[in-house]
Amino acid sequence: MGWAALDRLVGEPELLFEACRQGRPQVFRPAVLPQEVPTLRELTEGLSGGLMRTPYVEMVREGAVVPAAEFSAARVVAGGHEEGFADPEQITRLLAEGATLLLPRLDQWNASVGALTALVSQDLRRVTEAFCFATMAGRRGLDVHRDDADVLVVQLAGRKEWTVYDAPADGDRHPRPVPGPGEPALVAVVGAGDVLYVPRGAPHTATGNEGLSVHLALTIREAGTKPLRQTLADLLPEPVAGEPPRPMTEAQLLDTTRELIEAARERMAAVTPGELLERARGPLPATTGAAPAPRPGVG
Repeated sequence: MGWAALDRLVGEPELLFEACRQGRPQVFRPAVLPQEVPTLRELTEGLSGGLMRTPYVEMVREGAVVPAAEFSAARVVAGGHEEGFADPEQITRLLAEGATLLLPRLDQWNASVGALTALVSQDLRRVTEAFCFATMAGRRGLDVHRDDADVLVVQLAGRKEWTVYDAPADGDRHPRPVPGPGEPALVAVVGAGDVLYVPRGAPHTATGNEGLSVHLALTIREAGTKPLRQTLADLLPEPVAGEPPRPMTEAQLLDTTRELIEAARERMAAVTPGELLERARGPLPATTGAAPAPRPGVG
């Protein structure tokens, strides 16, 4: 069919497209996930390899961001005192106590995940980013909230129970907590190898169901820096009765490449050298006790 990765993620892309058009959450159980999906061992080795640091490692506890000092350590590097290096022992302790581990933007440092997001972007002609979350059984990262992106949740290990509600009828899809969302549109336990589609703006929450639950959240947004007005469904072609979905043409692939390059240039143009250096050094700003901004795909 010419799909770069979507058919391996959901099995039958036309079923995903139909769920998108209806704004309906859905669980897919593909036969085999793409080889670019990272293994739990690969992520564990990356976390314990000694180079991981904030802001590529974060933790949330009872709805608040955990201060970086609680799960990271300082080092002397080239005569300088550097903060924010991930401490695997402290992270393991906090996980056991009920905190949630977040690995933002895996696509920026993990080669396999970077390849996966590029393939999904090619299939859907939209910017795709990756976030990873780990939660122990019986624990949840955030209460009911909504995100500003369509999300494909790829369960890597353990099991997690998801509750997803309908997106608001008024079209408001700004990320924020959502108290009292009404009756669920979907309640499902997602196991390793399963993929869950969460429509943009659909309130949701998730709780670890068995073992250490680890999932990869692929967030899908419009290219560029213009306001996020469209959902994924807005860009999907209407199906033709009796015809299977068509692969992208060469012209469409070139258009997608141009959009991605334009988006990257716009983002880099808005960052000053000082800001880039500050973010590279970390750590995260102190936010003790403050509720974190919702992370796409956080349960």
